[in-house]
Amino acid sequence: MNIPLLSEIRSPQDIQDLNDQEMKELCQDIRAALIEKVFQSGGHLGSNLGVVELVAQLHRSFDFSKDRLVFDVGHQCYTHKILTGRFNRFDTLRKTNGLSGFCNRKESPYDVLTAGHAGTSISFAAGLAEGHKGLGGKEGEDPWSVALIGDSAFSSGVAFEGLTQAAEKQVRMVVVLNDNEWSISRSVGTLARYLSRIRSSRTLNAVYDRVQSLAHRLPAIGERMDEVGEVIRHVLVPGHVFEELGVNYIGPLDGHDLEQVESALTRAKRLGGVTLCHFLTEKGHGYEPAGTDPERAHGVSPRKVPSPVNQAARAASPKRQAFTAVFSQALCRLGGADTRIHAITAGMPSGAGLSQFASDYPSRFHDTGITEQHAVAFAGGLATTGKKPVVAIYSTFLQRGYDQVFQEVALQQEDVVFCLDRAGLVGQDGPTHQGLYDMAYLRGFPGFQLASPRDAVDLERMLAAALSQKGPWGLRWPRGTAVECLGLAAELRPELTPGTAERLREGASGAVFALGAMVEHAMEVADRLSKEHQIELEVWDARFCSPMDQGALAGIARRQPWLATVEEHALAGGFGSAVCETLADLGAQIPVSRHGVPHRWIEHMSSREEQLELCGLSTDVLFSEWKNLASRSSPVSLSKE
Repeated sequence: MNIPLLSEIRSPQDIQDLNDQEMKELCQDIRAALIEKVFQSGGHLGSNLGVVELVAQLHRSFDFSKDRLVFDVGHQCYTHKILTGRFNRFDTLRKTNGLSGFCNRKESPYDVLTAGHAGTSISFAAGLAEGHKGLGGKEGEDPWSVALIGDSAFSSGVAFEGLTQAAEKQVRMVVVLNDNEWSISRSVGTLARYLSRIRSSRTLNAVYDRVQSLAHRLPAIGERMDEVGEVIRHVLVPGHVFEELGVNYIGPLDGHDLEQVESALTRAKRLGGVTLCHFLTEKGHGYEPAGTDPERAHGVSPRKVPSPVNQAARAASPKRQAFTAVFSQALCRLGGADTRIHAITAGMPSGAGLSQFASDYPSRFHDTGITEQHAVAFAGGLATTGKKPVVAIYSTFLQRGYDQVFQEVALQQEDVVFCLDRAGLVGQDGPTHQGLYDMAYLRGFPGFQLASPRDAVDLERMLAAALSQKGPWGLRWPRGTAVECLGLAAELRPELTPGTAERLREGASGAVFALGAMVEHAMEVADRLSKEHQIELEVWDARFCSPMDQGALAGIARRQPWLATVEEHALAGGFGSAVCETLADLGAQIPVSRHGVPHRWIEHMSSREEQLELCGLSTDVLFSEWKNLASRSSPVSLSKE
């Protein structure tokens, strides 16, 4: 049989009749295509290159039109997408109206779970397996549930919760552990060390290799090689945690060797119940640069064609820097002056901006792995001892530790600072990664200070204020760059007392109460309205969502014909909602126009800017809406106050 072109594959059925050599060549074709396509579109490269053989063999060993395959996180599903008929759309990967960079139920019936968070696959697959009981008609013929999970995600507490429940129920499930020692950065924790001990057992590997070399001369051994390997492993690596939980264990095996993968999956199906197949893989396998820097190969940006640079425009534009970089530098400066400051991340030291702090102050840096609940509770304990923990985490991932924020931090009024990166729209990563709900789920906690910087100057000032004051704080900023200074210089700005806003612009045509990065948009729109239509808006940087500046809002209600709020957050329960609640409590009456993310799921798009446009948060859309508001209202005298 000829190896099918990737563009000709419509379903996994198209590869069922390939022999071993043809499967190897197909995997080579997939790997080459991934390197080419991902560099064009951007996306997760290293994780996908590491699982080509695993995913290809899974689709040959199971029938996922009936069985179910659940990817953990889903950022390693590109081979799966190719084998389920989506290669012809790969040029649209992570682009507007194109393929998602993760599994997505809307794309294919083979995508069982729209996911983007770690540690969830085993629990979800166990639920599928329980729900499928009896569908096969006979015992042992129910559909299989398969969970593909990485070693770092496997360290999540919820992964073990799912595994123990599945073992207790003895559901028909296979857990494929893709062990490459990395998540985005290197895996941490005792489980990682435990897996490493299994992985690196030289005696085990040497004996196992010796038995394999004899297999071709001793057919009886060759026919039962997997069982012989298990006997050797039990002798040399006894007391496996998994088997003590009631889970069958097979491994560790080479996840790039199709024959070993096929043999393990076949045996897992014979064993029944819950079986963990432990495969060793190399992140970025087949792509040489990944061998020296797996973290950098984790996610790549699309290659850009160089274009002429308008030097005059560059010189005229304000100086900008990524919010994450500004935070990193500020935390290192503050950490150098105060040894009580500790930094905590849940498996993302570089993404959260803590790599430099980890290098400068290793004894005060804590990477807990993908364990957000533990990370937050750990911070509460640190704070109780008089330390000043800073929890740096993506907004969407803090949702996983919500109960710990409530009990271990907010209820105790601990001095913990949550620094929420990616708070807002995130472009190509899509709905699982949008940070659109943090204000809604944090502002309800009494005594919780929730602020958002408009520029680099205020990010550093807010971080310093949070670390110098009592009680929990949350600082949020988007995935983007911050202007260095918007408005007054640092020394001229009002003190960052919780619940105090800052007026940046005067006007009588209406007022805008903006938060965070949207302040820059508000100022740009106000300046355009002034120049083009002589509409003068009063613009405020709210600075805080909780507590709210009641005095500022009361004054606006007395002197302005209308008020607009603008935020990069879900409108439901967000900053605009908090403003309206405050006005209602004050008994103030003023028309309010809220601008934020509408009450629907926002799919992935090529850029955050496109999503801002879609949500009515671009400067052009705001310009049009505020112009219409001003044209329908009569300006009032500034002396009205």
